[in-house]
Amino acid sequence: MNFKSLRSGSGGNAALLWTDTTAVLIDFAPGCQRDCRALLAAAKRAGGRLDAVLVTHAHGDHINRNSLKVLAEEGLPVHCHHEVCRQIKERHGAEYAGIIRPFVQGVKVGGLEVLHAQVDHVPGCYTTAFIISAGRDGHKASVFTDLSCFTEEHAELAADSDLLWLEANHDQELLRRFGHPGSEFHLSNLDASRFLHAVCARSRRQPQAVVLGHLSEDCNAPHLPELEIKSFFKERNCPVKFRSQVAPRSVPGCALTIK
Repeated sequence: MNFKSLRSGSGGNAALLWTDTTAVLIDFAPGCQRDCRALLAAAKRAGGRLDAVLVTHAHGDHINRNSLKVLAEEGLPVHCHHEVCRQIKERHGAEYAGIIRPFVQGVKVGGLEVLHAQVDHVPGCYTTAFIISAGRDGHKASVFTDLSCFTEEHAELAADSDLLWLEANHDQELLRRFGHPGSEFHLSNLDASRFLHAVCARSRRQPQAVVLGHLSEDCNAPHLPELEIKSFFKERNCPVKFRSQVAPRSVPGCALTIK
């Protein structure tokens, strides 16, 4: 299993997850149509193919009219929870409804099994996390982006993940000093640390890799989430065994391979 963040932040989000047989985008909203086409081409080169797009929620930095138009040109199906499907049509128009494939519990894309879990985000916006497995005995990836809090059920679902994509939106002290509207709907660095520790406590092993994304441009800095995690784990006498990576806001991150 391989993973590569392509964009991560309020200006647009997209990530690529692929195996030897299947490649999916997780959210896709780079911006203008030119940027969408360029990033789609780059994703195909990295993954060798593209089979589908998984969309967490209908906010315009995760899917929008421009990205839907480009995905329709490519004939790529967009899989999302049926309530997310309804909200995409409301927000971005129904003319691209033909490529949107709503599901209830989850979906199978090639060799990938995708389950969904609802998370709290902005009121009125149905938002999902994804639990992605590469077959019965394959690797497991958990994607939790854009959430205001987590539950024990979420930590249980993410337990034993080989890869965890986790939001770390803001530093609490920077948020107090500078403020940022909407940050209350996103996980802080401290809450991301709590979530990650809760997942590890429920797992037979720690993840191989953790990708931290959706950092606030004003109320966070690339080095702060990892520092918060190391401090949180150290205080609880829990050694950090996973490798971590902070997803850049407007350029692709490094590809990660899970073995």
